Order: sequence, then C-alpha cells, then structure tokens
Amino acid sequence: MTKIRAAGTFEDATLDVLRILGVTNAAKAANLSPKTIRDYSDPDRAGRPTLAKSVLLDAACYAKVGRAPFLEAYTRQLAEATAQIQRDPGDVLSEALDLPGAIGRLLDIIRKSRAPNSPGGVKLSPNEASAILREIKTPRQELDELEFAVVSATKSNG
Repeated sequence: MTKIRAAGTFEDATLDVLRILGVTNAAKAANLSPKTIRDYSDPDRAGRPTLAKSVLLDAACYAKVGRAPFLEAYTRQLAEATAQIQRDPGDVLSEALDLPGAIGRLLDIIRKSRAPNSPGGVKLSPNEASAILREIKTPRQELDELEFAVVSATKSNG
C-alpha cells in the first residue's frame, strides 16, 4: 500500500529523488545505505537527511534531470511558513523564493519532452510544445513579481 506524502515535504522530496536516481544511486550519491534513504521517504519513520546529504542528493538529481527536489521542498515550506508574516507588498526575498520551484517544474517538463520514449520522441509533439509554453509563463510571472518587488523596495529606500 502506498503511503500519502504531502507535497513539498522532505519525505516527498526523498521520493522524488528515488524516482529520479533509483535507490542504489541515491544511496551512493549521499553515502547512505539504501535502507536509510528509503526510510527518509517514509512519513511514519523518524529522521530526515541532513542539509549536507540533501545538497548531495539535489546535486545528483540536478546533474541528471535539472531539478533539486530538496531545494524545491525547502523553498515551498519557507514560503508557507512566512506567508502569514506581515511584510511590505512585494517582499524581495519572498518573491525570489518562488523562482526555483517554477524553474524546476519547467525543466522537468522539458526533460520529459526530450526523452526518446516521449510522445514525439526527441522532437517536440504539439502537446509537449504547448505544455512547455504554458509552463514558461509561471517563471516569467515570478520574475515580473520579483522585478516589481525590487523596484518597490528601491523606491521605499529612496
């Protein structure tokens, strides 16, 4: 029976790592046992990878598919944890923290579309091209929001 993992958790990030690298390669990348790395994906077990191990796993995933699951999870959790904090409109850090996840999702769609077993093979199918073009809008919007926040912060300091 598959356990439910909340999106954006470190358990979910570990599961992404395992999907991307496989248990053996993930364990090697972080110098962990296969059992330990599998346990990190189990929400009912204690223990999570250290920051140093998370960076090693993210680096291996980034090298393979252009994504960093732990960075994405951390960014999401930080955004959620700071969502209720009163900030000036267009907080620069808050806006910047939205970028890695948006870029990661775009890279993942592109990677999947370039796989030999994708619908268009290594060439883009019309549906794949459409999905990429739709997903490009998210990082563009995030960059626009970041730019607005930087400009606003500059005006309020002047």
